[in-house]
Amino acid sequence: MKISSISDVHIKVQGDMPYQLIKKFFNHREVQTSDIVILNGDIFDILIGGKAQYLNKYEDFFLSVKELTKRGIKVLYIEGNHDFHIQKVVSKAVQKFGIDKDLFTHIKNKICIEAPYGNILFTHGDDIEIENSSYQNYKRKINNPFVKFLGDYIVPFKFIEWIGHRESNKSRGKNEKQYELSIEGQEFVKEKFRKSADIFFEKNTDVAGLVCGHSHCKDLYQIENKYYINNGYAPKSNSFILVSEKGPEFIDL
Repeated sequence: MKISSISDVHIKVQGDMPYQLIKKFFNHREVQTSDIVILNGDIFDILIGGKAQYLNKYEDFFLSVKELTKRGIKVLYIEGNHDFHIQKVVSKAVQKFGIDKDLFTHIKNKICIEAPYGNILFTHGDDIEIENSSYQNYKRKINNPFVKFLGDYIVPFKFIEWIGHRESNKSRGKNEKQYELSIEGQEFVKEKFRKSADIFFEKNTDVAGLVCGHSHCKDLYQIENKYYINNGYAPKSNSFILVSEKGPEFIDL
């Protein structure tokens, strides 16, 4: 079994640099010969709720997904913290673009895949992060069914886009300054997520591999016969994760 995974691409508009990166991912030889492709959250900078406008805005993205499924590849889209409550968008894309519904699937939080070399858990990573209570409170609020209802039926698309991109830019600016633009900041994030992985494996002894995003910190951490791997911020790392019988590895884009 061969699994390709990418996260934290943060596409804002079709055609921008992150979008060109996801196109390179879709067209990569390793991806096109994978059994499963996992979009592990924050593929888009903002994709909230089930608005049909997203199908027009990102039509080429969904057509690229369709091309993978036509090869018999299963594509799983796991929600992140920038793309959430998206089950309706995936369902509408399946209908509008004629994608095989059994090969393009929405995953709310995480998925554990059984492989000959051990169980592998794919999750965006914000659910395993420790020592971030303010973020966990925020995540609980946005996952409220009432928020989903507002995003699907009440709040206009343009307002979701405006407020979403505004908050995203504020958060990105703060995180870049604190964590992404310094060696010390990256080491802090790396160690925190390694500690999070240690705690995760203590509680989940049946899992051999943990594949995350969210941290924007590229890392491969071997823990005896287990591993935690994170592709980091894709436009910066310029890579994706490949998991095969050889184990986990980074593939350059």
